Amino acid sequence: MLILKALHNLKHRAILYLTYSSGLRVGEVVRLKTQDIDFERKTLRVSQGKGRKDRLTLLSDTAMDIVQPYLQQEKPEKWMFPGQHPERHITERRVQKSVRTSTYCLWNPEKG
Repeated sequence: MLILKALHNLKHRAILYLTYSSGLRVGEVVRLKTQDIDFERKTLRVSQGKGRKDRLTLLSDTAMDIVQPYLQQEKPEKWMFPGQHPERHITERRVQKSVRTSTYCLWNPEKG
């Protein structure tokens, strides 16, 4: 849980909360579209996940509390987590680097 609190970037924090709480793979969470989230039913639709299958997964209250402010602040259009170019999603590599950097700073506060 410490790593989730160590992330200061709201986008990266929302990504990690969704990944952790909904059991998503990094490749699935970066490809989420804004219409894939249903706050009323508390579900996420994962399209073309592992094995090219679509599935529904649960959206926890904690994840909703992080994702809703992110969506209100950033107002993404197509991709829930756009990359440097808004027409593309954030890359898996960028998410991995963010987690690695946050973990390093968490365990080495004098260098972070």
